[in-house]
Amino acid sequence: MRKSLLLFVFVSILVLVAGPYMPYWVLMIGVAVVSFFIEAGKMPTFISAGLSFGLTWLALTVYISIRTNSVLPKRMAELMGLDNDNLLFLGTGILGFLIGGFGGLVGTMVKKLLDRKY
Repeated sequence: MRKSLLLFVFVSILVLVAGPYMPYWVLMIGVAVVSFFIEAGKMPTFISAGLSFGLTWLALTVYISIRTNSVLPKRMAELMGLDNDNLLFLGTGILGFLIGGFGGLVGTMVKKLLDRKY
């Protein structure tokens, strides 16, 4: 439980600090590196890193949308055929969950592979 919470906090900080400057795949590698060093098990790492990444992306999306009062999310939702732009926010959170979860799982699996080999 403690390692999962520690992983959650570190992934959130990574996404908040490095997210505006780096693409998602670099963040995914960063999550893998963090989960490599914080060994929490396969499922707890997937859930913790995924929730951290997804909730942080969701919160950032809502924060930026409210702060800038932009019409871009509404127009993007119309372009995608969605009636509600909040579904776009939800999709961003789900995508963030998958990116973070699989990034964390890769880090944990590489750690277990190297521990078994050496």
